[in-house]
Order: sequence, then structure tokens, then C-alpha cells
Amino acid sequence: MNQQIIIITHPVEGKIAPVSHELISAAFELRQLTDLDIKILMTGPVVLDDCKRLSETYGIGITVVNTDPPSIPDEIGLRNLPASLFDELNPAYIVMAHNTNGCDAAPGLAVKINAACITGVEKISSHEGAVCFTRSIFNDKITERITSCAPTTIVTLVPGIFKPDTHAPGKAGEAEEAGETKIAGSAGKISSIILPCSADNYQMMGFKSESDDTSALDNADVIVSAGNGIKEEESLDLIFQLANLFPKSAVAGSRPICDKKWLKYSHQVGITGATVSPKLYIACGISGSSQHISGMRDSRFIVSINTDPHAAIFNVSDVCIIEDLTTFIPQLLTAYHEHQSRIP
Repeated sequence: MNQQIIIITHPVEGKIAPVSHELISAAFELRQLTDLDIKILMTGPVVLDDCKRLSETYGIGITVVNTDPPSIPDEIGLRNLPASLFDELNPAYIVMAHNTNGCDAAPGLAVKINAACITGVEKISSHEGAVCFTRSIFNDKITERITSCAPTTIVTLVPGIFKPDTHAPGKAGEAEEAGETKIAGSAGKISSIILPCSADNYQMMGFKSESDDTSALDNADVIVSAGNGIKEEESLDLIFQLANLFPKSAVAGSRPICDKKWLKYSHQVGITGATVSPKLYIACGISGSSQHISGMRDSRFIVSINTDPHAAIFNVSDVCIIEDLTTFIPQLLTAYHEHQSRIP
């Protein structure tokens, strides 16, 4: 079989995950550079009609991979995909999301099938006739470009960068009965396989989801976000005071702030938190890791306050303020209140 581009994705609560469309968009970019066919492995239970619509939209064949027992967590199921499956698929590239599941499963899967593994990819391009992957390193202050010499390369793609593109040629919609193991079907075929997965080394206790309401971030026009540059929890009061200057505003935080329990995880912005796109995003003491930027890069206007002039957050900001937030925000609040007092 000719080599292919394999997209590995999984449903969320039985529905097609939004990041799946971004993975397909990235795969199209790879196809333009390599002229390889694309196939999707959907790991986990999903509604067949949803797969059919996805296949019809993009003209790509889909194989739904279920594990036995079905309660296997997705990242464990991914790591336990048999090497023989990929021998049949003959992938040149395996594309996954750079999220908790992808970061957990990609290295282990790469070892199993003797593939190269490039994580946190933000751009796909061509360099001297070879496919080149760009990623951020050194706390996102430097970008590097990598080409792979391996027959198979697994890449994890940062969410929020590869915008979905539904203008793909071809139609699909031939659905085959669950249980068939037709792997190399033509574009547009939908098939299903069941893979045994050992559960000897762990016991599944169930899933726990965050029940806190995130609508405050979803509906806010202005978000003021706190990062690790806030050295003391008491300084969060400045963030709330700044947010109170704006109507329809909300306070958010980066992962370190939520890990410290200074804010609830429902306030976290990033790959493992919320994705937001307010009219104004004010980043206070946030360095700008790719994990955080992925969650807020679609904000219409971004203002960043940081003492480090080389902070990665400045690369996506419209206004960059090089100053300690505990110095700048009080001066801003004072100037605002003085201005308000002069208004008749």
C-alpha cells in the first residue's frame, strides 16, 4: 500500500471534537506538500451519522476504532493500538492534537512503531524539498524548524492555529457495518474495528469533570488574565480591580495560577482550559506559553503587561507594556479615577 497521512482523533461525549476539523486542515497542508492520501482513525465511541457527515464534508475515509473493554481511557487505548494496524496503514505522517491525550499517547506510540515524534507543531512548510515542522522552544521565546528522516513521523499540532477548511473536493458517505475490519478502503468509506486492550495493570474508577460554570468567560467582552508573574495571591485584587473598570468583564488565569488554587480551573485559559475570543484580552504577568496562547489567540485586541521584554506573549499582542504589573496597574487605576472625577 502507498503511504498515507493518518489523522488520529477521538470524540468528546460521543460527538466529533472541534479539534478534529483543525487536524484535517493541517493534513490538507501536508497533502499539498506530499500528494499523499488522508485517512482518519476515530478512537472511541461516536455516532455513525456524525462520522458520515464528517466524511461527506471533507471526502476522507474514516475508521472507527473501539477498544475491548470499551471503558479503556482514550490515551491508554491510543498507546495500545497494535503496531500491525500501522503496518497495514503504512503512514508517512500521523497527525494528533497537542492536548492532554495527544501529549500522553504520541511518544509511546512513536516508540511502539519506531517513528519520529515532533510535538507542539505550529506551522507546516517546505524546506529544500522536505516537509518542515515549526515549533516553539525555550519557553516559547525561540522557534525551531525540524525535518524528519524517519519513514513515519508522528506530529502533535497546537490547537487554534490550523483553521478548519471545508472546501475539500470529493464526496463520501458509504457506511459499512460495525465490526468489519476494512482498513484500506477508498476515500469516503466508513468502517469499524474492535481492538482488544489489556486492563491487567489498572482499574478504571470513572471520569470526573469540572462542574463549575464557565459562561462568565464565554460571554465576556473583556477578560483580564493573571499569570505566574503575580508573586502573591493578594496581588490578584489588582486584577479584579482592573476588570471592574470594564462592563461585561471577567477574570481568568493561566494554568500555574489555577494549579496554586488562587483561581478555580473554570477560570483557566489554554489548551487544558477554556478557549476565549473577547473584544479585549489583558494578559497580566503571563509569559505566553503555547498552551496559554492557544486559548486566547483569537481575541480581537490583546494588551500584555510583563517585565520581560522578550516574553513570548508580546509576539501576539497589539500593545506591549514592559513593567511590573504591581506598579503599572495601580498607576492605571489612579489615572482612571482621577479622570472620572473631572467628568461633570
